[in-house]
Amino acid sequence: MKRMSILTVFAIFFIISMPINAMQPNNYGFQGSKTNCTYSIEIETTCAQSAGTTDHVSVRFGDSEGNLIIVKHLNNPKLLYAPKGGLRRRGYGGFGRCAKDMFEASGPCMSQWVCSLYLKKVGSDDWRPGRVKVLHQQDGSRVVPVSYVFYFRTFVPENVCNFNHTRNQK
Repeated sequence: MKRMSILTVFAIFFIISMPINAMQPNNYGFQGSKTNCTYSIEIETTCAQSAGTTDHVSVRFGDSEGNLIIVKHLNNPKLLYAPKGGLRRRGYGGFGRCAKDMFEASGPCMSQWVCSLYLKKVGSDDWRPGRVKVLHQQDGSRVVPVSYVFYFRTFVPENVCNFNHTRNQK
């Protein structure tokens, strides 16, 4: 019994003597400062008929602390996946049917997970995004997720922000 109380006192002393920030949850992937960070936005277009677009697409995402990043025109995509025999053409602008593209954006460093994401398209194509994920580039090479997967799976109307807060685990 005496041994148990000594261990309890030691544990309480240890916890009290710890710095306060040591007890905070680890925000793996977050900078938490107001400096700029580089993010990658991974967008997958569905395989529905006429799902691709050449229209002007923009994205807006933010965290619960009010940090907001707006990209008025997603361009210069890095094609991550394309169906066999398609899309790998010169001058590819992104958002091809069945394709997965990655775009870069810069803005304030998020201190929390991205919890809201809007897509907007200007033009007349019937673009149908499947899912979107936001990643943070750390140390110039390592990329870690900073959002859940946002599922859209519906056509984005012209000149309307299509908000999606439905998200699943990483």
